Amino acid sequence: MKSSRFFIVALALPAILLARTLTPEEAVTLALAQNASLAAGASRITAAEGLKLQAGLKPNPRLFLQTENLRATGTPTFRFSQDPDQFVYVSQVFEASGKRQSRVDAAQENIRANELALANTRAQLAGRVLTAYWAAVGAQKLAKTLADSKDVLDRTVQYHRDRVREGSLPEADLIRVQLEWQQVDLSYRNAVQEAKRAVTLLFREIGVAEEPGTELTGDLAKVPAIAAARPEEAVELRADVKAAVHGVEQARAATRLQKVTAKPDPEVLFGYKRTAGYNTLIAGVQVNLPVRNKNQGAIAAAAAEETTAAATLRYVRQSARGEIEAIRGEYEQKRQLVEETLPTMRDQAAETSRIAEAVYREGATDLLRLLDAERIRIQTETLYIRAMIDYRQAAVSLQVALGMIP
Repeated sequence: MKSSRFFIVALALPAILLARTLTPEEAVTLALAQNASLAAGASRITAAEGLKLQAGLKPNPRLFLQTENLRATGTPTFRFSQDPDQFVYVSQVFEASGKRQSRVDAAQENIRANELALANTRAQLAGRVLTAYWAAVGAQKLAKTLADSKDVLDRTVQYHRDRVREGSLPEADLIRVQLEWQQVDLSYRNAVQEAKRAVTLLFREIGVAEEPGTELTGDLAKVPAIAAARPEEAVELRADVKAAVHGVEQARAATRLQKVTAKPDPEVLFGYKRTAGYNTLIAGVQVNLPVRNKNQGAIAAAAAEETTAAATLRYVRQSARGEIEAIRGEYEQKRQLVEETLPTMRDQAAETSRIAEAVYREGATDLLRLLDAERIRIQTETLYIRAMIDYRQAAVSLQVALGMIP
């Protein structure tokens, strides 16, 4: 199932790269398919599966070919067919009950640990990609907003240039407008460079070469609603908490393995012996006596690891609960700012700028009021865009914290 899903993603990659448009979902898909750390995590799972196969194999039988009582000289004359003792026998170790299954269980827990580690890496990578994506979208939107504001001031500059040429306005007003245009132009240039850096960082997080001219089609304003989950349920959905829970199970499996390892494995042998010209049978049993070494050191170490894993789980759960509460508080604060406070400010700033321009063209107000109104509109729009970026990124952080990504 996993291989077929990977094959489908691999087929989709060329289409994503050639489209020259990139949605946030496509950015995450590219990152999850191309990132080297994920490939390394998948390889570790394959290695763990090999160890599980090895853990389930039974001991091999052993073949013995043995000759005793050979001599080169002596009286009477040595006869190879009669005098030496010849042995041909096989032995087989029978593992103590539950030992092989305990090895398999421990190996399976190791596979699961690697799978959870990979899931955690995927979630963190997806979160970084989405954070970088919305930063790039916001930077591009900010650059476009400043470009539009510069166009508005271009028309204002041209209006003043025409009026000065006609002698209707003093040249000082034209100079003030040109200075305002230069300030906006400088902000626009800085915003363009910031947008380029943000896009470069996005492709770096994805792990692919940057495609010049790629259009980021994500809508910064359409933030999905995040349903409130019960704290305990939200904590248990997190990848790091799942890994910590499994760490306890893995430690328990290791303790069980060390305990069963202390049991001796009997070795049974059976075969043929020829001595003094007679053909006979040989049979025997070999058992290690657990007098000194009862594997007590390894058992104690495994029990300590089990205690450590339980303490780690408590710490991870507590930290996750605090992180979720903090991120949800930040998310709600950003949401209220974007949905309740800033829309009114934007409307008021836009309306003030529109009225100031209309009144100024009628000659009913001075230039400074016009420039102040336009400056406030630009600042409010910039504040709104930056708040939207923060809101989007807070939503991503909350989704990662709740175990909803990828």
